[in-house]
Amino acid sequence: MNDDLNVTILGIVGTPIKQGNCQYLLEQALQVAESVGPVKTELVHLKDYRIEYCMGCEGCLRRVHKLQQKVGFDKIPVPVKGYNCSIKDDMEILHQKMLDADGIILAAPVYIASMPGQMKTFIDRCRTFVHDYRLRGKVAAALTVGFFRNAGEDTTLQALTLSLLAIGLSVVTFGASAVSTREGLGIPIRETRFAVKEDLAGMIAMQAAAGQVAQAALQMKAGARALEEAGLRIKSRGWALVPGH
Repeated sequence: MNDDLNVTILGIVGTPIKQGNCQYLLEQALQVAESVGPVKTELVHLKDYRIEYCMGCEGCLRRVHKLQQKVGFDKIPVPVKGYNCSIKDDMEILHQKMLDADGIILAAPVYIASMPGQMKTFIDRCRTFVHDYRLRGKVAAALTVGFFRNAGEDTTLQALTLSLLAIGLSVVTFGASAVSTREGLGIPIRETRFAVKEDLAGMIAMQAAAGQVAQAALQMKAGARALEEAGLRIKSRGWALVPGH
C-alpha cells in the first residue's frame, strides 16, 4: 500500500440527544475504522447544525438538468460546482463534508420503526446527489440503536440503507443494530450511561460493519489509483437517451 494512500470516514449521527447511546455506538465504530489502516475519521452531530426542511422547490434538479443539457445526459458525475440547494443553511457545510469523505456511516435511533425526524430531514436535503451522482465511488453503512429488541431495528436499517443507496453511495454491509436496555427488554441499565456497550451481539455487529466500511473505502481508493496508474479508465454512463427524445 502506498504511504500516501489514506481515506476519510465521516460519521453522521441524527438524534435529538447529544452524548447518548447512538453517538457512543458511532464513536466506537469510527475507532474501529481507524484501526483498520490509514483511516481518518470525523463525527458530526446533526443537532449542532441548522437544517431546514426541504421545500420541494426542484431547484437542485433543474440546475442538474440544465448542466446535463450542456455536457450530455451520460456524463457521470454531473459537473456541479459547489453547493446545489436553494436553502442557505448549514447543509452547505455537511454537503462539502460528504463530498470530501471516502466513506459515510449514518447512525440513528429507532423512532416508531424508523429514523427520527432529524435524520430524515438531513436525507431529504441530500436530493441533489440523487441526480448529480457526485457521491458515486464512496462507500457507506448504517447503524441504529433500539430501546427494545425486535422493535424496528431492521426497518430502520433498511430505511437508512435505501437512503444511502438513493443518494449514490455504495453500501457495503447490512449495517448493525444494538439495544440500549438490559437484554432489549426496556429495562434501564443504571450502572452505565452507555448501555449499548452491554449488548455484546450489537457491539460485535457494529465492529464488523465499521471494519467493512474502512476496508472497502481503502480498496476502492487503491483500485481507482491502480487503474489510473495503469492508464485504464472506466467510463460511467447515465441515461442512454435524453428524456423526451
